[in-house]
Amino acid sequence: MKKGLLALFAACSALVSQAQLPSGSLAPNFTTTDINGNTHTLYDYLSQGYTVVIDVSATWCGPCWNYHSSGALETLHEQHGVANGGNVIVMFIEGDSQTNNADLNGNTADTQGDWVTGVNYIIADDASAANLLEISYFPTIYTVCPTGIITETGQISAAQHWNFINTTACQTVPTSDGAVLSYVGPSVACADADISIELANLGTNDLTSATITVSGVTPPVTQNWSGNLNRFESELVDLGTVTVTGPMVISISADDNANNNSVDGASLAPSSTTQLRFDIKFDGWPEECSWRLLNDNNQVVHQGGPYTNQADNSTLVFDRWVPSTGCYTLEVNDEYGDGLHGSQWGSGAQDGHFKVYSMENGQVSSDIFIYNGDYDYSQAIAGANVNEVVSVSELNVSESVKAYPNPASDLLTLSYTLGAESEVRFELVNMLGARVMNQYVGSQTAGSYSFPVDLSAVSSGFYLLNVEIDGVTSTLRVSVSK
Repeated sequence: MKKGLLALFAACSALVSQAQLPSGSLAPNFTTTDINGNTHTLYDYLSQGYTVVIDVSATWCGPCWNYHSSGALETLHEQHGVANGGNVIVMFIEGDSQTNNADLNGNTADTQGDWVTGVNYIIADDASAANLLEISYFPTIYTVCPTGIITETGQISAAQHWNFINTTACQTVPTSDGAVLSYVGPSVACADADISIELANLGTNDLTSATITVSGVTPPVTQNWSGNLNRFESELVDLGTVTVTGPMVISISADDNANNNSVDGASLAPSSTTQLRFDIKFDGWPEECSWRLLNDNNQVVHQGGPYTNQADNSTLVFDRWVPSTGCYTLEVNDEYGDGLHGSQWGSGAQDGHFKVYSMENGQVSSDIFIYNGDYDYSQAIAGANVNEVVSVSELNVSESVKAYPNPASDLLTLSYTLGAESEVRFELVNMLGARVMNQYVGSQTAGSYSFPVDLSAVSSGFYLLNVEIDGVTSTLRVSVSK
């Protein structure tokens, strides 16, 4: 069921590749001309206290047509639209630059049908407006409150749209409302971090001053900001370099709306040794799970997945050694966006977990990342402040994976045995964490193999050789001597 939904979703994503405009952002202003020649400016409607619901679709998109045909937005327009005495503007934007009015009217073979007949709300053919709204798939349905804040409300019913409009800040625009829209800086920090915030004016009066405080850093930061932000305007405020000591919270001085006056900043990365233990229990979709470990130069030191050949609900426990001390960032990704929260899909589906520990002498020295499958994520971030070197054990190396001679000069032979058809790749990482070689061997049937690794361009020194077989990585310490 879930995989079917994903396939259906992807069918209308082919022409769009940018990142989605996140809910809680300040909506970009745009002016569009509808198919009847009338112009409409988003901020003009918001300034009049109207809420604007925007359906960005493509005439060739099946799910777009299904939602359009449900009549949800026409019902919302009829019951609460401005033209009928309400406070809601409904706007349909055809977002594909390759379509035209003939497609909207159902007069070509490339459209799902007639999108115009029987519709009384705004219809515009405007790919430039869709680009400003930064959609990453069709259909994308946004609700923009009079404050200017945009939320992706999705393909919900007219009643659900109306409930959202009546249970959020859509009903009240404060006079004085400075808002911290976002934090700009690292998610995790080992010590110092350069940080900024996006400060916005969501109130009707101009914003000319604010006091910004930062806790969870030493020394605590207090900065007086002054300027002139009109309604719907925002500004990036540089707060400088801080030393993180705990969970960071950035706040501005009190105003008419306390709900948007603070934001979480960086968390402090726990201390760690160079040995990390991964404990992954997959849900029913291991092929959606992947991860990367990056050093403080943003270079990938280790990675795993997608686990396409891993059994559903199975468990992997393995160790990885980082090549040196420093600040490392762990990125845990889920292609579908629901993490390992499998139980929400019913029919006996199970939650998984993803846990990473720092190890010393066979014992856990600190928790790096603990996730028990109890929430959704597309990407989760954790950090490790690696400040203690432990010896590189090779217990995680499969008995079937060997490298010889070791030390090697210009040629290293990688030997391994596959019990079933598998995809094989390997990488060579130096002691600074930089990848000096990355090789995709390919998909191979069951059997024993020897693969020559050309080291002629590799300098003398110690390296970590990471051999990945179907998403499971073995790490060997290799010496190169010229």
